[in-house]
Amino acid sequence: MSVTNIAGWDSRTNDGAESAGLAAGERLAIDEFIAGVLLRAHQTVEPLRSPSEARTILRVAHLFADELERMDLPFDRIQFIEASTELPSHA
Repeated sequence: MSVTNIAGWDSRTNDGAESAGLAAGERLAIDEFIAGVLLRAHQTVEPLRSPSEARTILRVAHLFADELERMDLPFDRIQFIEASTELPSHA
């Protein structure tokens, strides 16, 4: 899977999202939404060859990952960071 194809990306390994205050049956895809926003930001600064902005986006991605890990939902931090910043996959 390409990290730029976040529509098909899901960092969760199961459907347990009820602990985040969701009604039964709803699925929270907040990690995918955030990764998409950060990816678009990263793609915006990439043509400018602005490493300081790219590093800032990476730092923000890590801050979001910290918060997402605190939620009681399955979460893959590495996949989230890669999807947020277009880093190459290590797998």
